[in-house]
Amino acid sequence: MNNGDKKMNVPRIRFKGFDGEWKITSFLNIAERISILANYRNLPCIEYEDIISGENALNKDIFTKHTHKKGIAFSANDILFGKLRPYLLNIYLPEFSGIAVGDFWVLRSVSVLPKFLLFLIFTPRFMRVANISCGSKMPRSDWALVSESEFLVPSHDEQQSIAQYFSSLDSLIKATEKKIASLRQVKEASLQAMFPAEGETVPKVRFKGFGGEWKRIVVGDVGNTFSGLTGKNKLDFGVGEARYITFLNVLNNAQIDTDILEYVNVSKDERQNDVRIGDLFFNTSSETPEEVGMCSVLTQDVRSVYLNSFCFGFRISDSGLCPEYMAYLMRGPVGRRIMSILAQGATRFNLSKNNFLKASIPCPQNYTEQQKIASYFTNLDKQITIQTKRLEKLKLIKSACLDAMFV
Repeated sequence: MNNGDKKMNVPRIRFKGFDGEWKITSFLNIAERISILANYRNLPCIEYEDIISGENALNKDIFTKHTHKKGIAFSANDILFGKLRPYLLNIYLPEFSGIAVGDFWVLRSVSVLPKFLLFLIFTPRFMRVANISCGSKMPRSDWALVSESEFLVPSHDEQQSIAQYFSSLDSLIKATEKKIASLRQVKEASLQAMFPAEGETVPKVRFKGFGGEWKRIVVGDVGNTFSGLTGKNKLDFGVGEARYITFLNVLNNAQIDTDILEYVNVSKDERQNDVRIGDLFFNTSSETPEEVGMCSVLTQDVRSVYLNSFCFGFRISDSGLCPEYMAYLMRGPVGRRIMSILAQGATRFNLSKNNFLKASIPCPQNYTEQQKIASYFTNLDKQITIQTKRLEKLKLIKSACLDAMFV
């Protein structure tokens, strides 16, 4: 690729070997809108909500059940554009024929390659026009405005290069998403299999070299709870030199992410509980019992760091219990079952620290086995994080290129 020159009708970035200005043409000369209603039998039916926002993909298998709803007939390489709330990017290019039901435009390429048209529709330039909608309660794109709007298109060869580039980028994005989904499935299955089921004393899956029944320990016998920040108001947050662990950091992570700690003002004479490496944190309240008492562990040595007031801490006093093991145990089916029993409430569920301390949890007799279990899940989480960051980067690249590689 190279940077485009300063002419008005060329993109900022384009592939080597291409030059000259792009051609100005109205959208009506780029694509036509198909609006023939049909009710063919044995054809797949795509509804508005079947499309994953912004991903040119479906969220379910539409071939398992064919319906006979009336809709617009589309062919392979036609583009289904969700005209209702177009900013949701319900856009899909099928490789098969079917029926589009709902608030769609079915767009068929007239003078450009279908995949080039697809990526043109995803550009900020097109979406600015499409989002000028008619209607207020149920805003829909205005076809008269879109069809008369002018866009710039390159030669077919350059269209092909652009379409191939974004298709390859989409393939990388989808492959990364599948990798993340696969890793999460492995983690979920492992959380089920590597801790004893209810009423059992050994797990279904175990590392080689370890045997014997697991013991049960009462939480209050191996440590003590402590409170988060107290006596603070909104003016104390976002300022100061101290930092604190947020509610979402505890809720979303088995291990605290110390890169996203936030600032809080804590004076030297205040009596607040600072956190230490190995501390465990639990949220005390949630709208569902399944999310009460989600556990996270601090695995890094930090200074002047505190806990938010919506969570409580637990400091282990028994050297025979691995903190990371307990964190993963409490986030898995065993811990979720314990917490759902302890959660109290109707519209909002709360966790009593006193009841939490009375709970018993399963634990390997051997500390090394606890460490191996914790290390296994830590490595899984690291792989998920790596792939998640890769996915975010790929999506940022795509967004930037949609802006820079079109005029």
